[in-house]
Amino acid sequence: MDHRLRTPEGAALYTRRGATAEPGIGNLKKLLDRFARRGITAARTELELAAAAFNLRKLHQTAFT
Repeated sequence: MDHRLRTPEGAALYTRRGATAEPGIGNLKKLLDRFARRGITAARTELELAAAAFNLRKLHQTAFT
């Protein structure tokens, strides 16, 4: 990883990832800090619902701005 980050291509990809993936994960953690139900299936369903709500909110904000 250290070697990849030292190359210009690796640094550019890492910077791009920080701008695309990380904010979405951070926002989902704010929206859903713990699961209310037990079990993998229930937790996955809850996470998918939170992700759908997050995506709908993003669409709504871009549509009306």
